[in-house]
Amino acid sequence: MKEITKNQEEQNEFEKPPIFGNWKTFYSVVLGELILLIVLFYSFGQYFSG
Repeated sequence: MKEITKNQEEQNEFEKPPIFGNWKTFYSVVLGELILLIVLFYSFGQYFSG
């Protein structure tokens, strides 16, 4: 069996995203927020441009 050292465990803990369980979910939320902001700013621009 392959033993995991304490240093490797600490490195694995450091590589986890701060909020969500994995990086795929984290990046999906960030991308979704970006798309939402683009749509909102475009809508506000169209509405208030006259």
